Amino acid sequence: MDGEPEVFSDTGTNCNFASASETLSDNNQAKLDSLEKKAVHLRLVLEKDFKAADIKWSLFVAAAFSFRYESCLRPFPPVFMKNGIKDMDELLSVITDVPALDLVLQQLDNLDNLANISDILDLLFYVLVRLKEPSLKTIPPEAHESILINVHSFLPAPKPQYIFQVVNSCKSHSEMKWKELSKDQKVFYAYHGNRLENFYTILHFGLQQHLNKATIMANGVYLSTELSMSLPHSHGGFGWGASCIGGHLSCIAMCEVIDAPEGINYYKPISNEGDGTYEDDKNKESDENDLNTRTASYVVTNSELMRMRYLLVYAKQPTSMRFSTTSTNRNAGGFRQWLTRHKLVSILLGYGLMLATIGFANNQPIHYYYKILLKKLDIALSNVK
Repeated sequence: MDGEPEVFSDTGTNCNFASASETLSDNNQAKLDSLEKKAVHLRLVLEKDFKAADIKWSLFVAAAFSFRYESCLRPFPPVFMKNGIKDMDELLSVITDVPALDLVLQQLDNLDNLANISDILDLLFYVLVRLKEPSLKTIPPEAHESILINVHSFLPAPKPQYIFQVVNSCKSHSEMKWKELSKDQKVFYAYHGNRLENFYTILHFGLQQHLNKATIMANGVYLSTELSMSLPHSHGGFGWGASCIGGHLSCIAMCEVIDAPEGINYYKPISNEGDGTYEDDKNKESDENDLNTRTASYVVTNSELMRMRYLLVYAKQPTSMRFSTTSTNRNAGGFRQWLTRHKLVSILLGYGLMLATIGFANNQPIHYYYKILLKKLDIALSNVK
């Protein structure tokens, strides 16, 4: 009996190991099930409107890479909040690993590989699926003119390559409030230009005064019925390098505005000079009174009076960049990614290099040897001649 093992002890130990193994397995299975559900929803969004998903992701990337991300990157992905601090290094690292969306679709078919791209899948799911209000809908090119005609413009302006409709749920609080404010009120359409990195926040929170600089006209949101007058305010920027739309973009918001007496400052176009001049051939006698009273510029001081209805996109440099897999993306451009992840070290290295350059430039012995070297080179050249 002394040589026999204790049955109770062995049984208890095996049960503990089995319990821990089962718990770990259950957790892994639950995580895999969650990833599969996210993959299904993500696939539906990408297949429904690929270009709309692409531009929505591009706006997010532009805001993330902006040095003003504190104000531009709202809403912020909560998974990258660590103790109340935004972990931008980790966020940018995941963004850099995201392949082109058509390749993402291919990877979604491989269920066994979902765990390897879980960070990418979670981030794409947050931006494209969880942030479903508002959604974007691609307007076909043949319908662009019917959209632009909503704004009564007179000056020629380049047409956008893409137009996306901003769709809000009829039952959303913001849309119901808009309907209440616009009831029995006249509405009109006007353009607003802004920096590319601001449109991620504009899309989700609307046009806000803090994202616009105070002008000589007033402190508010600048709008114009002339696309040519809004384009200079639409500063282009780099969005997402793997975008099918383009890596360098600029955006214009077409807004629906309530024609309220309070909350909007009207400004008539300057006649016979500047961009506000109407062409003489367009000033027909029947339209003289209308043109004299028509205003080309507005400053809206009450953001509740306007709603972004369409997003006009100008793509200047379509990209051909494609990333085959996340592993090759990590290997390619490793030094660039290292600099991105270690911003402080990169800044210190650059500062040290600058100080070293200044030190060498002001070092007298180096100047002395430099002059001797020049003299020797001059003598050698003269002997050759």
